[in-house]
Amino acid sequence: GVCLLLATMPGLPMFGHGQIEGFGEKYGMEYRRAYWDEQPDQEMIGRHEREIFPLLHRRHLFAGVCDFMLYDFFGPDGKVNENVFAYSNRHDEERALILYHNKYAEARGWVRLSVAYAAAGTTGGADEARTLVQRTLAEALELGADPDVFWIFRDTAAGLEFIRSASRLYDEGLYVELGAYKGHAFLDWRAVRDDASRRYANLATFLDGRGVPSIEEALRQTFVQPLQQAFGDLVHTALAVVAAVPAAACRHRSSAKARAR
Repeated sequence: GVCLLLATMPGLPMFGHGQIEGFGEKYGMEYRRAYWDEQPDQEMIGRHEREIFPLLHRRHLFAGVCDFMLYDFFGPDGKVNENVFAYSNRHDEERALILYHNKYAEARGWVRLSVAYAAAGTTGGADEARTLVQRTLAEALELGADPDVFWIFRDTAAGLEFIRSASRLYDEGLYVELGAYKGHAFLDWRAVRDDASRRYANLATFLDGRGVPSIEEALRQTFVQPLQQAFGDLVHTALAVVAAVPAAACRHRSSAKARAR
């Protein structure tokens, strides 16, 4: 989790020797060699390859400070959870939202409003008075508030996609649940516009915040689900009719034998 912050905050990430391999020995540049005989932790290396390395390949999205925004994480009680780090950044049309829960506990709440920061005045002069301002998540990421627009984004660590309406993100922010020392890196944001069929709206309602491997695949599944249900009902009815015919024939033969006797 700490490495998630290291890889996605502005500035230069600096990794310690053995950090990726899971080594326990700590030493500085004055050491000529390692004194402990340690073997690389393959599971630790694998987690870095899955969760951290893809983020390092996109450092252009995290390195700048012009669009960096830090947020308060409000719990259900309306209080700020200080154990949750939440911040966003942008680069051109790319967007990123990072969350990390730095405590052995469960956390749930909303990311909507940034912490207050000093904004420059109209002239930008050094002697000009600055005022404290706050921005919403929708403003910082330029998500808009169009009720017909839906935003799809991916959690790189879990490999799942999520969908939220732009209007809901504008009004409420993003609801997130985090386990102990767990984090999310929401990247690959893209906007889609709903049509008269309300496919994306229905899918968002059906998922109710859950993630899926592919939103487009889930959309296809919800489209064919009524057809599959209708086909299943038809097959079930046909099988019931087919099963009923031999039964009726058996009853007819039994009646004929009884009359013959």
